[in-house]
Amino acid sequence: MNIITVCGFAVITACIIAAIRNLRPELAGISASVAGVLIMAYAVETVVPLVTFVKDVAAERGVESYFTLMLKALAISFCCRMSAEICRDCGENTLASRVELAGKVGIVLISLPIVKQLFEIAKDMLG
Repeated sequence: MNIITVCGFAVITACIIAAIRNLRPELAGISASVAGVLIMAYAVETVVPLVTFVKDVAAERGVESYFTLMLKALAISFCCRMSAEICRDCGENTLASRVELAGKVGIVLISLPIVKQLFEIAKDMLG
């Protein structure tokens, strides 16, 4: 990822959004949201080779299911965080908090199989 490109894009976009906010305030939130989605898409695209490498290593070690759950949790976290920040940019703090809560619940739900396995391991160790 070329971080200089991302930073430059963000600064230029912020300046444009500041100008838009003075002329058409209703478009400022939408413009910031679009810029955020573009930056996130760029970041995800550049991370794909790393994810592929780690997934291959996890498969070799026999822990691919754990890695998959971790990756899903990370994706939920990123999506909810970005959505919550967009809501905050639009002045909807309560909605942003609800999105974050939903993300936490989603992460807990996908983690239940690991919790079940931990309980099984503990049960086997105790008796």
